[in-house]
Amino acid sequence: MTDFYLMTQYDSHTDKTVSYMQKYLREFHETKGVFLRYRTGKGAKRATAKAQKVLVKEQTEALVKGLTASEKAKLRQEDALEHRNLVDKILREAAHYNFPKMHLISHYAEQIPKFSALKQYSTDISKYMHKGFKETYRRSNKVNATSQMITNYTRDHYVHYEGLDN
Repeated sequence: MTDFYLMTQYDSHTDKTVSYMQKYLREFHETKGVFLRYRTGKGAKRATAKAQKVLVKEQTEALVKGLTASEKAKLRQEDALEHRNLVDKILREAAHYNFPKMHLISHYAEQIPKFSALKQYSTDISKYMHKGFKETYRRSNKVNATSQMITNYTRDHYVHYEGLDN
């Protein structure tokens, strides 16, 4: 994904760079499953913990029965595998990559020949513009913050422009 993102920042593209981008994106989609367990929300984690608790209780009850040591060891291995499969299933169902930004990048390769470089998709400018407002909000007392933000932001820019005259 990093290689894909870096290539999107090129000022110009050739058929070769577009094919590389498609390749990197395809590789990401083929291997993204390893990250799903890290994309889950609190609800999925709670469901996993609850399912684990039930499974451990069932497995513990099965171990109490009169089994030999080798049978218990084999049962523990089977239980561990069942436990891993259960957790993976719950996390896969709850986690996904189905959000607009992931869908948008799937169209890059077809957009480049039509519109050239993809600077219009960059969020860097809006992030930079947002920085000043975030800073003025931090300096406010959070009571009637909008008027304080406007005053501070205006003052900062006025002082900046006055400094350019000197």
